[in-house]
Amino acid sequence: MTTAPLSLARRPKRRARGRLGTAFLLTPGGLLLALFAVLPLAAIVVIGFTTDAGSFTTANFAQMLGSPVYMSLLGRTLLIAFCVTVVSIALAWPAAWALARYTSPRVKPLILGFVIIPYITSQLLLIYGFVSLIQAGGPVMSLLSAIGLADPQASIMYTPAANILMLVQESIPTAILVMYSASEQISGSVLEASRTLGASKGFVFTRVIWPLSTAMIGVNFALTFVQTVGAFAEPTILGGPNGQMLGNALATQLQSGVHQQFAVAMSLVLLVTSLAIVGAVTGLLAWSRSALSGVAKPRIRKAVASPPPPRAVDEALATEGALG
Repeated sequence: MTTAPLSLARRPKRRARGRLGTAFLLTPGGLLLALFAVLPLAAIVVIGFTTDAGSFTTANFAQMLGSPVYMSLLGRTLLIAFCVTVVSIALAWPAAWALARYTSPRVKPLILGFVIIPYITSQLLLIYGFVSLIQAGGPVMSLLSAIGLADPQASIMYTPAANILMLVQESIPTAILVMYSASEQISGSVLEASRTLGASKGFVFTRVIWPLSTAMIGVNFALTFVQTVGAFAEPTILGGPNGQMLGNALATQLQSGVHQQFAVAMSLVLLVTSLAIVGAVTGLLAWSRSALSGVAKPRIRKAVASPPPPRAVDEALATEGALG
């Protein structure tokens, strides 16, 4: 008889303990996020809108937006990052799909281990290893010269192509891991049901696989694009004069120690434009998901009173005449 009242009385205490436990678990991560993300971002915003004397100004942004040189660097940076991101996802998705669908469970850990090797390797080591491949007389150029596609002493070093290839090489591991997760989440029974109903391969991809993968594609795009848009070591070593990106200008400004507020303003412009592009692509992916999957918001129709059937009208008139 007393079990129900006691359990009801204990519920507020359990809820309070649950809230305390949640707050205890969230506090360390929240403090680190505020200390290393929110506060530096707030400091950058303040510095970008101040002068050396500490007064408010928008001259730094006006100088950035009014300079053809820096706007050209900004456009080139965004274009290179967009191309690298799209190419990386396009190359990584088939590999991730094959790894998730057609690879033995015993072999998967080994292949994933090879995929994450670049994460435990120095970035400069990766860049100079790539230099040894594409330099004159290297393995890649020797192979191209052997099949008659390039001169033996030719090289793509110090060109925008070398910069893009290096950035794609660095981005593919991230793209493979994200798309592998997306491929694992798609149920095989859904694909089998689509094929059983007679759906073609193109229909299955556009109507089943793509809508179920758009969320992870958006995550992949954001991770790869943000990682690429701030690159400066790769353009410095491989890009040459025509392959420089805005990150190189930022590094030069900060290392010189002159007019650092202008460098901060450039970084804020790069941040805002990058977020705008990521947001636009994410919205486009969400729209394509709803359009291709056929999911639409239900339309609410107003109820319209239907006229009574003729037989009911005749019976009503006969009853009225009998009563009269």
